[in-house]
Amino acid sequence: MARFFKKRRKNAGPNKNEEKVQRAADALSRESSGGVLGARYPFVKRLKITLQFFSPQQTLLDEKVMDIKANDPYRFDADCPGRCGNGHFDFSEAVANAVTRRRNLSESGGVCPQPIFAGASQTCGCQAKCRIEIDFLPLPAAPAGGPAAPAGGQAASA
Repeated sequence: MARFFKKRRKNAGPNKNEEKVQRAADALSRESSGGVLGARYPFVKRLKITLQFFSPQQTLLDEKVMDIKANDPYRFDADCPGRCGNGHFDFSEAVANAVTRRRNLSESGGVCPQPIFAGASQTCGCQAKCRIEIDFLPLPAAPAGGPAAPAGGQAASA
């Protein structure tokens, strides 16, 4: 008589511990690959980023303050402290916009779109609020004796 065995269950993906190890390795590589703030943004003296994380019920989950000076390595991202376990917030675009527009104060935010667990339709919903305070170095003065264009915008011919 033939025996009937259950088929082995296929591995659904990495388990929680493997994801934790991967996130730690990713964080370490992001931290080591980033340059110093002064190299990326030469006119920024100091950057202070305040991050607040809220649950979907508006309960404060975590708060981080990053004070970055011109010669410090920088990271403009944070992991989601919500229920998903693998969400990620990236504020590098918000910082870039604030620096290019020379805003001393800027605020940004976002909601974690990761599902609570694999295959779930409900998302994490953790909210992140970011406050960016920037101290700029003074702009260099424009040269006073620079070449001037001839009147009328026409070049003089000899």
